[in-house]
Amino acid sequence: MRLLDRLILRELLPPLLFGVSLFTALVFAGGYVFMITEYAVKGAPLRLVIELALLYLPQIAVRTLPMGMLLATLLGFGRLSSDWEITAARAAGVSLRRMMMPVFWLSLLVSLAAIGFNETLVPWATARAAEIRKSILEQLRLTEQEAFGFPQFRDGRLDSYVIVAGGRDPQTQELYQLTLLKYRADGAREPEVVLYAQRAQWDGEAQWTLYNGWWRTADGQYGSFVVFRAEPRLNLAIRRTPVQIEALLTNVDERSFRQLREQIEFFRREGADEAQLRQLTVELYNKINVPLASLVFALLGAPLGIRPQRSSPASGFALSVAIIFAYWVMARYLVILGRGAIDPLLASSLPNLIGIALAVWFIHRKERA
Repeated sequence: MRLLDRLILRELLPPLLFGVSLFTALVFAGGYVFMITEYAVKGAPLRLVIELALLYLPQIAVRTLPMGMLLATLLGFGRLSSDWEITAARAAGVSLRRMMMPVFWLSLLVSLAAIGFNETLVPWATARAAEIRKSILEQLRLTEQEAFGFPQFRDGRLDSYVIVAGGRDPQTQELYQLTLLKYRADGAREPEVVLYAQRAQWDGEAQWTLYNGWWRTADGQYGSFVVFRAEPRLNLAIRRTPVQIEALLTNVDERSFRQLREQIEFFRREGADEAQLRQLTVELYNKINVPLASLVFALLGAPLGIRPQRSSPASGFALSVAIIFAYWVMARYLVILGRGAIDPLLASSLPNLIGIALAVWFIHRKERA
């Protein structure tokens, strides 16, 4: 049996390394290459650019380890099946469940390693990347900020939408380049007032004061246009406190499971938006469930890789892409549902639970075939 375990592991390790490298390169190319090359072209120090690129890899790898595990089992068991080695092992009395044991232990080891990275390396690397990016922006004298926006509801309808194009300063509790669209009370998605302010500052108690801006109404034939220097606009209020905005913009990759849990508790004590707290709670549980997807994908990929006829590696790659796409679409949709429709723990765990159920069904089906 040890010989069989070594044979299966030899089939899994090369495609696992290949798959993780491939998917990591694809995710990095899609999300970070443009930014990195832009900094390099504009004259940022090469050492900082390279360090920044390397620091983004751990958070990507935690997500691509399950993808690599899925590809490894599909290709590995696909090759064993094509060369009749699975058939020979089963003819010798080895059950499919026994052949799954090295798959289980390897994927469990990968999952535990990913959880360890998520708790130690990823928060440090993400925070360090943010520091280096800020340093590069200062050296290049770029004004790049993290723009964000959020809706505001009243009596169950969309009342207004706030867009902060210039980012924020958490220390001074200021927002920059603020635009507020207030919609008509009849429910029509048409702005009745548009307001712009260069800066908004929290007064420390209950409201924001807007500075250096204007507001325009749509009443009458031409509407009205008013310029102001500093005033609170109670009828056009920003109805989120700095703590609620901080919760909205929390980068979960910069925090370990314990740190994120403590921050959620802090936000809850400070009265942050409940829907946002539930979404952060889903992301909290994802710090465990996303790495555990390596185990789920391995148990699912192995029986799917066993086929009665020869198949090319391209078919295994295509199947892995389809499964990964379905998994991540479902996972992101459940994050949205976790804001209010279902329990956050269930929203985070459901993709893995469905994957495990399908894996057990496929293993049982292949065992009987």
